[in-house]
Amino acid sequence: MIFNTKRFGQIEIENNQMIVFESPILGFGNLKKYILLQSEDKKSPFEFLQSAENEDLSFIVADPFVFFPEYEFHLEPHWIETLAVTDESDIMVMVIVTVRSADDISCNLKAPVVINKSNNIAAQIVLDHRGYSTQELLLREKKGAEIDADSVKK
Repeated sequence: MIFNTKRFGQIEIENNQMIVFESPILGFGNLKKYILLQSEDKKSPFEFLQSAENEDLSFIVADPFVFFPEYEFHLEPHWIETLAVTDESDIMVMVIVTVRSADDISCNLKAPVVINKSNNIAAQIVLDHRGYSTQELLLREKKGAEIDADSVKK
């Protein structure tokens, strides 16, 4: 299949690459089909979740465990059934990243995107966990914060 996208131009994917959301991304309930695209920089921790139904819509996503190794939650039996999970290793967790500026980048730890890699069924799940925020900062210190401008010797 060939799709037109605003950000990536024309892309071609196989049927087995289509991710279908059983529980759609919040605010985008009418859009259920997406494609996960890697950044051109293969070392980047960020990927793109491109809508297959709206060429203008793509989300920046990332593996939350890269930035927050202590991040954890329990997948309720309802979601295991909805996603048709048979093996825990088939689960991929991504979070939506928001970039407001170079120093203001956050991710939504409160509502991760959970994908079953074996069948490409996905859901955005709102966690009942008070410690997680929808705007968890990725950069906890501003660049250059460790430099004291007054410490320059004359």
